[in-house]
Amino acid sequence: MVSERTACDRLVGRLVSCGEPEGVCSRLGMGMFLLRRVYEEHLSEEATRQLPVDGIKDGLVAHGQAGQFYRHLYFHIGCRFLGWPGMLVSWLMHQVDVRQAAAGRLESVVEVKDNVAAFACAEVLLDRSRRRISRREATERLREILAHSAASHVSGSNNLQALNNVPDARRKAEDSA
Repeated sequence: MVSERTACDRLVGRLVSCGEPEGVCSRLGMGMFLLRRVYEEHLSEEATRQLPVDGIKDGLVAHGQAGQFYRHLYFHIGCRFLGWPGMLVSWLMHQVDVRQAAAGRLESVVEVKDNVAAFACAEVLLDRSRRRISRREATERLREILAHSAASHVSGSNNLQALNNVPDARRKAEDSA
């Protein structure tokens, strides 16, 4: 039986390809490419509503944020590829989402999860571009971060643990209030 590739499988394949450039200049170019994707037509607000999200963890695409997931992912990965200036921009944008989530905006809770997933994905891709991990290991780690069936893999990543604990932390805060 041959299974069909999900949107998550295709996304993981594209992301692994993004981690292929070696060297600082190549990473800067890939960072700019990803940021341009966020702001060009095919990832505009209207276009992102039509993007497929089958196979991606429900927590990353809930509350009508399905297409926005791609924007957050490409934005934060692109910023991380730009080095410390990009990381600063990424962190500042993440803080906006954190504040909105703290104010009770459900979409922002999902956006925070998207951001944390993007941070974890960026680390995997940077490791791949520095040849610290193989293409296969990068694929497995990205699937673990993004895909529904990632429960069979074990990770020590703090970003992945934070991604899984975002709703728990919020529930604990609400319960104690």
